[in-house]
Amino acid sequence: MLEFLFWISAKKNVVALALLGAALVTIASQVSKWVEQKQNSESDYKRQLLAQTLEKLFIRVGYAIVGLSITLFIIAGFIVDLK
Repeated sequence: MLEFLFWISAKKNVVALALLGAALVTIASQVSKWVEQKQNSESDYKRQLLAQTLEKLFIRVGYAIVGLSITLFIIAGFIVDLK
């Protein structure tokens, strides 16, 4: 279990998770705009609703990944003395 904590809280993993989460949050509005443009057959209300839902999903998942990265960074600070 301790080896897994050392591996998962390694610097490269923490940074990769932080970048992935930040990228998801950053592209959320662009994905929303893209979805609104691509759906021509549905009404404007349904397009906007789907786009907003997708944008919220991207933002929540992105922030969850960033939160996981922060948690792993804190864990890394506590277990560094156990090596």
